[in-house]
Amino acid sequence: METTLQEITKQMVLHVDGTPDENYPLRILQTYRDNCNVMWATTMDGSCDNPLFTEMNKHQRQRAEILDRAMAKLK
Repeated sequence: METTLQEITKQMVLHVDGTPDENYPLRILQTYRDNCNVMWATTMDGSCDNPLFTEMNKHQRQRAEILDRAMAKLK
């Protein structure tokens, strides 16, 4: 399954609408998924030459793919 990452955000999302309804689990997953759009960079143009940050960005993409699959099952 191919995942298209959304536009990169500048800050992590720290709030989930806690309304107790049937969509609550999906909102939790969507918030975590939105946080996967945050990437680490070492330059102002958004590139990364730090091996640690490169690995962290790789893991962000992997988490995004897993969350996309989980959300597709709930929809």
